[in-house]
Amino acid sequence: MRKTDITLTENAREKIRELEIQGLYPRLILTKSGCCSYTFDIYPDKLRGSDELTDVEDVHFIVTPQVREFAPTLRVDYGRRGILKNFIVKAK
Repeated sequence: MRKTDITLTENAREKIRELEIQGLYPRLILTKSGCCSYTFDIYPDKLRGSDELTDVEDVHFIVTPQVREFAPTLRVDYGRRGILKNFIVKAK
């Protein structure tokens, strides 16, 4: 399986540490967006049966197999997207 290289901003790293204290991890997924494009999303989640944690800069992610296939390199930030604060994922 292909390895996904993930870089984090300091804001993202701080938010992930907050989640880990609560027993949650960011789940990185690929979702269909429109008829022929995809977006990367992150949401806090607990570990499930076959999940594996991926270590990224001393914090942990749950990365789905679809993400590994589509994105060899991602940059994750945490900040405002519209009026809400959320994770922002960009493929490089």
